[in-house]
Amino acid sequence: MTNNETKINNIETFKELLKDFTLPMPENKPKENYVNILVLRELKSAARFTTDGVEANSAIMRIGSIEETVGKMFGRKQVASDRRKAKALQRTLISEEMKTAIGDEGWNGCTMKVNDMCQKCPECALFGSAASEESISITSRVMYDEAYTIRALNAIVQEYFQNAPGDDYSKKPTPGIREPDFFKEGTLFPCVITLRDVTAEELLFFLNITDRNSRYGATTTRFGKVQNHILGVYASHREGPSSLEVTRNIALKLAGKIEDSDTIKNFEDKLKKVMFSDTLHVDEIKKLATESYEEISNNQRINYLAKDILSTSNAAEHIEKTINATASNPEGNNTIASPVKSMGVGVKFNEISVSIILKELNDDVVKSLLVVQIDKIKNLLNPKNIQEGTSKAQKVKAGKAKAIPKSTSIEPNIA
Repeated sequence: MTNNETKINNIETFKELLKDFTLPMPENKPKENYVNILVLRELKSAARFTTDGVEANSAIMRIGSIEETVGKMFGRKQVASDRRKAKALQRTLISEEMKTAIGDEGWNGCTMKVNDMCQKCPECALFGSAASEESISITSRVMYDEAYTIRALNAIVQEYFQNAPGDDYSKKPTPGIREPDFFKEGTLFPCVITLRDVTAEELLFFLNITDRNSRYGATTTRFGKVQNHILGVYASHREGPSSLEVTRNIALKLAGKIEDSDTIKNFEDKLKKVMFSDTLHVDEIKKLATESYEEISNNQRINYLAKDILSTSNAAEHIEKTINATASNPEGNNTIASPVKSMGVGVKFNEISVSIILKELNDDVVKSLLVVQIDKIKNLLNPKNIQEGTSKAQKVKAGKAKAIPKSTSIEPNIA
C-alpha cells in the first residue's frame, strides 16, 4: 500500500468511526450530534487579550475553598482568529472551485465584514453569518467557550511602563505611560470547542484550521504567537464539559500532587502554590487536561469507549478489525473503537490518533474535502429552498386553522 493510499484510508477510518455523530449532509433542523475538541493553547510569545485596550481580560474563579483572579481568553477572540484563518485558506485552495460553483455571480473570496459575507462557502456554512442581502442568517455550528488560565493573573500578566520625553538633550522628567497588559509566554489556556451537527468534512476542516492557526489576540503582527495542542476529539449525543470545569479540575489535581512540608500543610496553601507558580510543565498539563475532561464527562453520564482508534500501518485492515470486534464484543470493552449508537455513549480519539490525522491533512487533502463540502452545502444555503420551506409551513398552519370550527357563543337565557 502506498503512502497516499494509507493516508486516504486513515482519514476514511476516522470518518467511518464518527458516522453516528456526524451528518452525511448539512441539515437545517438541529439534532443532538456533538463533537468536542479538547485543546491546550500555549503562548509562545507575549500576547494581548484585552477589551479596553489596556487591562488584561480576567475573571474571578473559585477553586476549592479559595477565590482567585485568573486570566481569560474570550470566545470571540478565538473565533475571530480562526475564521480569518479559515477564509484565507479557502481563498488559497478553492477560489476557482467557488467561482465555478456560484456561476455568473462570481466569488470575491468572502470577507469578515458582518453583513457582507458571501453565505455560499464552506466557512460561512460552518461558522455562520448575519443577515445578508437575501435576509437570511446562518447560525454557527461551532460553539466556543471562554478559556481560563490555570495560574492567577498576577503570575502570568506583565505590566509595562515607558517614558516618552522627546529627543532633546536637556528635558524635564515626564510621567510614565502605561502600555497594555501582556500575558507572559508559557501561559496555558485549556479550551473546549464544540461542533454540532457537522459533516465529517467540516470536522476535518476545523481540525486543520486549529492546527494551522498560530496567532491570537490584539496586534498579532508583533505578538500573540500560540501553539494549539489538540489533545483529543470526543463525539457523543451529549455536549461535554466546559473549559472552566476542565481548568478548575487541573488546578485541583496539581495541588493534590504537592506533598506536605513545614510551610505547606493544608490544601488551600497547595492551591495557592500552584496558582502563583512561575511556570507549569506543558506535558503534565496535557495529561491532566485529558484526565480531567474524561472524569468530568463520566460524572455527566457521558462514556467514551473508544481507545487507540487509528492504525498507522494498515488502516484498511483496521476497519475490518473494528467491524469484527463490534460483532464479537457488543459491550464495547474492546480497545478498537466502533461507532456507538446508545445515547450518552460516544467515541474518543486521543492525541496520538488526532496527530496522525493532522499530519495527513496536507493542502491537497484539505482542498478535496472543501470541494466535496461545496456541493454538500448547496441546499442548506439556497434561499429558494428556505423560502419554499417557510411557505409550506405557513400553508400547513393556515390549513389547520381552517379545519378548526369556530366556537359558537351561547347567550345566557334571561327570563
